Amino acid sequence: MLELLCRIRPAGLPWRSCVSIATTQPVHGRPLSTESAKKCDKSAAHDHAGFTEWRTVYSLPAIRIVAAFSRLKVYQAALTAAGTPIVFALGSAGQLSTDALAIYGTVGISGLVTLTLASYAASNLVGFVYVNEQQDLVKLAYVDFWGRRQETLLDVEDMLPSWEQGRPSRLRFVSPICLRSDPKKRYKLLNRFGHVSDPQLFEGLFGD
Repeated sequence: MLELLCRIRPAGLPWRSCVSIATTQPVHGRPLSTESAKKCDKSAAHDHAGFTEWRTVYSLPAIRIVAAFSRLKVYQAALTAAGTPIVFALGSAGQLSTDALAIYGTVGISGLVTLTLASYAASNLVGFVYVNEQQDLVKLAYVDFWGRRQETLLDVEDMLPSWEQGRPSRLRFVSPICLRSDPKKRYKLLNRFGHVSDPQLFEGLFGD
C-alpha cells in the first residue's frame, strides 16, 4: 500500500500544481506607486460625481443676462447677412438712398464686432460654483463664447489660490481661476457681484 501511494504523481492533482507554481515563481510586479493610487482615486471620484450631492457655494444672478447678450451676435450676424441683399435691392429700385446700404452695412458690422469682443470678454465666466460632500471636487457652471451653459469638474488640489498665482488680475473685480494641470485654461469669477453662501469655504477654495 505504501508503494502505491509513492507512485502517485503530483501532476495528477491540479490544485497541487497550482500551489507549486505560486510558491516557486517569483513575483516580478512592482507595487502600486502613490501617484498612481491618487490618479485612480481621482478618476473614481469623477466617475461617482453624478451620484453625489452638490452644495451651491457661489451664484451670479446676472449670468443669464450675460448668456443672452453673448447670443446676440448670432442674431446680429444673421440680420446683417439677410438684410444686406434687401437693402441693396431697394436702393437699386430707387426706394432708398444710395447711402442706405453703406449705413446699414456699417451699423451691422460694427455691432457684430462689438458683440464679438464682448463675448470674448464674457467667455468662461462662472455663474455657479458647487462643492461635493467631501469638499474635494468643485463643479463650475460657466458661459462659453456662444452663450451656452457648460459644466466642468475640478479637483480642489488642482486649483491655484490667488496667493500662488504669478500676476494679479488687472481688473480688481475679476478673480481668475487657474489650474496647475493646464495653465492656459482660465475661468473668470466675479466674486464681488455674486452671492457667496459660505464665505469661509469660498475663501478656502479660491483664497479671496
